[in-house]
Amino acid sequence: MMRNKTSIVLVLVSLVFAGCSQSLYMQGRHHLQNQRYDPAIESFYQEISANPTNHEAWRELGVAYYEKGDLTKSEEALKQASNIKPDARTQLYLGLVYERRELYENAIDAYTASLSLGSKGRTAEITRDHLRRLVRKNQEVEIARALENEADIDAATIPDNTIAVPSFDGSHLPPELAPIALGLSEFTAIDLAKVRSLTVVERAKLAILLDELKLGRSGYIDPATAPRIGRIMKSRRIVTASLLALGDEGFRLDGSVVSTTDSVAVIPEGVEGKFVDIFALQKKFVFNVIDSLGITLTVDERDAIAKVPTESYLAFLSYCRGLDYRQRGMESAARSEFGKAVELDASFGAADTELHTDAGLTSDGLSLEQSFESLEGIVGQGGGPTDSGLDSRLTNIVVNGGVLPGSGGEGSGLTPAQAGNTAVIIKGDLDAN
Repeated sequence: MMRNKTSIVLVLVSLVFAGCSQSLYMQGRHHLQNQRYDPAIESFYQEISANPTNHEAWRELGVAYYEKGDLTKSEEALKQASNIKPDARTQLYLGLVYERRELYENAIDAYTASLSLGSKGRTAEITRDHLRRLVRKNQEVEIARALENEADIDAATIPDNTIAVPSFDGSHLPPELAPIALGLSEFTAIDLAKVRSLTVVERAKLAILLDELKLGRSGYIDPATAPRIGRIMKSRRIVTASLLALGDEGFRLDGSVVSTTDSVAVIPEGVEGKFVDIFALQKKFVFNVIDSLGITLTVDERDAIAKVPTESYLAFLSYCRGLDYRQRGMESAARSEFGKAVELDASFGAADTELHTDAGLTSDGLSLEQSFESLEGIVGQGGGPTDSGLDSRLTNIVVNGGVLPGSGGEGSGLTPAQAGNTAVIIKGDLDAN
């Protein structure tokens, strides 16, 4: 039979019984929607007492406690729900709880889990935008904590396989080509991350540290300052490099790998050639760095590193200018350059990623607090794949329509036995808003 979208008949046989566990859950939802948190909590507890594995009741109990302001009990209930059956709504509220408690890493994990569990539409969009802000905030907190405890850092405890790649020095290039140093350092970090035996420190977090140390404009670390930066970033080694122009068409790239523990620098062989061959030279430099570390690459690792991100030198230039503009806080100009890079080479994945990174983040002008309120608002409306709004509408229809006992104990006038055998027939377009 063909489904008629404009006239759907939904038959819920024995959906609700007066005094039974299903009605308790529905009553709890009704109380929650009307901000009667204590009665909602009581209803959900009664439901859980009858059905301890009802993850939805545990989840809504956590929501009720969150709205009431009891974050500890909210977290406990939400964790119970997640242990029974994780869903996007549960994880979103867990994220809100953790963020209010300033447990940013936990909040990031919860929001990420909500997206992986199928959060969609406007809820997912707002969650992604807020995640970007929260990741930045978490990085700032970590850097501030590291600086505060810098004197207590024991370099010997830093894992030996960690390595950081700050921005290369492009001050010796013509001004119009200086942004190339940013692009080369970015792809050097990306290539080193393809080595399984290495752990590359996040460049975004490194940039925050350099801003804190008033080194953010150049982003360049020389061998003398590298050991301190390495200790703060918990990186055993720092790759530093500088570029020098050789006439109008050529350049030279020289670098060093500085040890955080003893300040000893290993000097990999430098490379030089024409700008149009920039990626071949960058790959050669990366392999020289890896050789200086005494690492033997697998065939797969070598092939992955050798793969160039774009064949277009002009696209790479636009990409580098985009990085430079973004570093200067000129987001509109940055997106314009990333867009040009994609136009010049549609397969340039790094440029496309940058083009869509932070889209709407700086342009909407929201602070982290405002972004949190926006996310909290849409989650509080029942957004998400686990609650499309149909459940809420059915609750109102059934409870307010007198089929179930309402909050004041007034119902349809049916006895519990009669109500237990009631069939609820709802006609209409249930897809409507």
